[in-house]
Amino acid sequence: MRMRRVAWLVAFAALLGLSAFLMSRGDKPKKPERVLKAEFPRFPKAWEEERNRKRRTLPPAAPKPGEEESVLRKRDPLLVALPIEKGKSAVVFEVAALKESPIGQIWLDCMLEEQAENQRRGRGREVFKEQFGIDLLKDVDRIAMSSSKVAILSVAEGAAKFDRSGWPKRSFGEKGTIWEDAEGRGVLGAWGDEIVLAGADVKEIEAAIERLESKSPPRDSSIPEWSVYGDIYGVLSPDELADMLPEGQGEIAARIRAAIDRVDLHVDTSEDVAIVADVNGANEADVTDLAKSMGAALSLARAGAEDEGDERLRELLDYATIKPRGGRFSLDVALPLEVLKEMGPCRKRDAAPSPSR
Repeated sequence: MRMRRVAWLVAFAALLGLSAFLMSRGDKPKKPERVLKAEFPRFPKAWEEERNRKRRTLPPAAPKPGEEESVLRKRDPLLVALPIEKGKSAVVFEVAALKESPIGQIWLDCMLEEQAENQRRGRGREVFKEQFGIDLLKDVDRIAMSSSKVAILSVAEGAAKFDRSGWPKRSFGEKGTIWEDAEGRGVLGAWGDEIVLAGADVKEIEAAIERLESKSPPRDSSIPEWSVYGDIYGVLSPDELADMLPEGQGEIAARIRAAIDRVDLHVDTSEDVAIVADVNGANEADVTDLAKSMGAALSLARAGAEDEGDERLRELLDYATIKPRGGRFSLDVALPLEVLKEMGPCRKRDAAPSPSR
């Protein structure tokens, strides 16, 4: 299963989060000429809390030492399946919401076309269903990606009951099934009738199934339940954010690694795209110093964009604001739909060169 075709989604979301982080400003942002249609996601709405409650179908795990059984509650299988190692990024895409949004439709259409591997254009969704028996737009509720290189799909009841012809199949645990490609091209897993897993490392697939079936006191999920809101949400690793910085930003990269514990990302895609990145660190002074350094670097970037006449970059910088909150700061970034259409694998195809006269 070529779920690496989906991997660009999580990379894109991470880059958006990084862009938000880099767009912290030390001076007042210039008022943009265009008013964006975007609502910044800062907390879960009532309907999201109710949706999240219904998703908790996994029985409670054993209580932690000193914890009363009366306070235990059911868990969300997708969150439990996510890797729990510190220093990893994990991002969840709400497919049901994205397919109704302007940019979400563009991203999903592009993903399906890429899945079809540039063959039979316009049939990406059908090709995927023919290969795996899953309709990405009807059967899939959420897609979770992580830097552990495992894709986790929360699917409609019965959608996980498929087979992969030609791949050796075996049972794993109480409710798990694993298919491994004999040529080492990938691994598929299913847990019960609600979770599908895909990746390149069978050990990661097995570990996810073990977490789902473990009766031991649970370790905290990489995405806590209180943070499950927005059309895209997750946690970004400081180390991986630092690695994304361009050459020449070694000092800022070192500050990111030293000062930040985690970055919580929430994205609303209902019209234009609104991003909130909450940057957290244990030492308030270090976080404040980092924000100032990032603001200075951004000011230089904005000046460079103006000098070079890069109006698109200048516009993005104008839409960014920073909000210090004692020991952490929040970055709000609004990105116009027109700009996002030109970003990443879903950008418009380069126009064919005009024939020479």
